[in-house]
Amino acid sequence: MEPSNSGINTRIILREYASKGVNSTSCFIIDKSQPVHSVDSLSEGQVLVKTFALSVDPHLRIYISAPEGSPGFNSSSEQYPLGEPMASIGVGTVIASRSVLFKTGDHVRSVTMPWQSFSVVTDYSLIKLPQKEDVPLLSYLGVLGMPAFTAYLGIVTIGKAKARETVLVSAASGAVGQIVVQLAKIHGLHVIGLAGSDEKTAFVKSIGADAVINYKACDNLDAAIKQAIPQGIDIYFDSVGGSILDAAILNLNAYARVILCGSMSSFGADKSLTKGVKNLDALITKEVTMKGMLYSLHSGTQDEIEFFQEMSQLVEQGKITFKVDERSGLESAPQALVDLYAGKNFGKVVVKVE
Repeated sequence: MEPSNSGINTRIILREYASKGVNSTSCFIIDKSQPVHSVDSLSEGQVLVKTFALSVDPHLRIYISAPEGSPGFNSSSEQYPLGEPMASIGVGTVIASRSVLFKTGDHVRSVTMPWQSFSVVTDYSLIKLPQKEDVPLLSYLGVLGMPAFTAYLGIVTIGKAKARETVLVSAASGAVGQIVVQLAKIHGLHVIGLAGSDEKTAFVKSIGADAVINYKACDNLDAAIKQAIPQGIDIYFDSVGGSILDAAILNLNAYARVILCGSMSSFGADKSLTKGVKNLDALITKEVTMKGMLYSLHSGTQDEIEFFQEMSQLVEQGKITFKVDERSGLESAPQALVDLYAGKNFGKVVVKVE
């Protein structure tokens, strides 16, 4: 399959940086002025990819925020360039190739797939995906992709979960949290989830959590955790930060592990309004380990090989459920990102381009 030279390549362009949270689509413009690249325009080592789907994830704010408005921002070099397409993890199909590594028809994944219908990509930035009839391409953005690998790292690799321990999972209905819940149960842990609506708490319960707390309905989260987990927390998987992390720290057991995956509570506000973590003295007296993790630093390692081996078997055996919040059409991507930070998603957010 080759694109027509007269075809239009729809693109989502980053127009400006967000200074006080990604709370509107005004940072982006939809551009339909560029034609699809011709096959003849490819250089050696390049492939032309038709984008199938894009991942919408919390960490994207780091790359599209002004430095003063982005928690965790290190330098301006991390920003995506203005006037160019937004990018995120994506999957697609090679429709033309001048690379010895890829041929037409190969399914591929990139951690920096441009938000556009078609992209010219260098071969070294792509991973070739297995093509199995019973494994949808979309799975490599979810149950076999970054969210699931992140969950695996937190529970198995870093958290070193042991049977009969107790784990508290924040954002338990989210892309990462729902896999944490299921992996923890598979490994024999007692699992308590945190979610933000009755619908989400019901879902978390349905995938195996022993109990679920609707944190938005709690006047006192510390008390709610104590009631649900009188035995205390051995592992806290944190994707939120803020007051929820504070409440979890108060309920940690000696030698507990806190896995820092994200800080969603600070993503919708000016950095100057972000509150620091309280109750840190409990980490000292209980000899707690608190460790952050970043997916990109583990990608391509032995950890990921072991993840694929275990997760592929679990998926084939039907032991893993994964809820996807699927948006249709490339033009829906900016609103999907805004909805993510507003907590309006339910499950892993993906934009299906086709």
